[in-house]
Amino acid sequence: MSEINFGIIGTGRMAATMMAALTAASGVKILAVSSESKDRAASFAKFHAIPQAYHGIDALLRDERIDAVYIANATENHYQSTLSALNAGKAVLCEKPIAISASESKEIEQAAARAGKLCMEAMWTFFLPTYQRLFKSYEETELGTPLYLYSDFGYPVSKEVSPRLYASTVGSGVLLDRGVYPIALALKLFGPVNQILGKVDRTPEGVDIHAALQLFHNNGAESQLAVSFRVLLQNRAVLSSTSGSISLEPPVIGAESIRVSRASLELPTLGIQSLSIKERLKQHLRQSSLLRRINTIKSAGKLEHHTYGGNQYLPLINHFCELYRTDKLVSNVFSLSASTQVLEVIDQANKL
Repeated sequence: MSEINFGIIGTGRMAATMMAALTAASGVKILAVSSESKDRAASFAKFHAIPQAYHGIDALLRDERIDAVYIANATENHYQSTLSALNAGKAVLCEKPIAISASESKEIEQAAARAGKLCMEAMWTFFLPTYQRLFKSYEETELGTPLYLYSDFGYPVSKEVSPRLYASTVGSGVLLDRGVYPIALALKLFGPVNQILGKVDRTPEGVDIHAALQLFHNNGAESQLAVSFRVLLQNRAVLSSTSGSISLEPPVIGAESIRVSRASLELPTLGIQSLSIKERLKQHLRQSSLLRRINTIKSAGKLEHHTYGGNQYLPLINHFCELYRTDKLVSNVFSLSASTQVLEVIDQANKL
């Protein structure tokens, strides 16, 4: 297995979080980290035992030993950092969102094609076993024809605790921070949309903090999505089909449980006079609260557990490394064009 030398751009929470996955991946070596703060770069490198700390992205990109970079700096810098890395001949794994508009994402697509380098957004949830199980169910029409998706992601977070999310600067807001997840899922399952309805709540400064969207897809399917900084949502996703439903159980971001429910195809009963003895007995038993509770448990569906093991980001890292080692330029799970389509929806949602 060929070794891949990584550089880390950024020293924030996600850079620190992803370090565990990168160090756990086979054949990965982290050579350097960069930050706009020289002291932060040095401190991060020392804490994570990274050999080289660079002051600024340009210095890191000049390091010819580095094959690929993981970009985890501020959201508003993702676009330019990705372009710079591609132009320097590096493969790129960029934290979501890869850009803040569809036009920026399209530029990245073009730059990656010109450079002939692998580039993808770190949509890590798609690589979890639960999501793979959901995608398989969809592709095999296990529960009939899929027609409807409900997905939400939200919990209260205050401006005092996370000022970055509420900052009235480019790249802030709930749509870019959380909306990418359910929107990406909807587009992965049902494809392009032809109409978007909904409502977006904003602070007096204009920062989006809650959004409820209804997507109408070209294939006739529909998605109901919600994201929030204000309230606690269900944090689950339910794909409904003509013969049942399959759901990613909470927490939907990092889910390890799937629930499969199958629709009862029994015909509705007629009047009591037309019922058989067996049906009359069943109707009588329905009057029992205990049996009703048992039936409620049964109708809730079958719960399946699919663990991702020790690190939820490792499947993503393994996928990226496999693409790199096999000279693939585009992910077959989440491509750059998929990233652009997500941002197209967000662009439209921002006009609501």
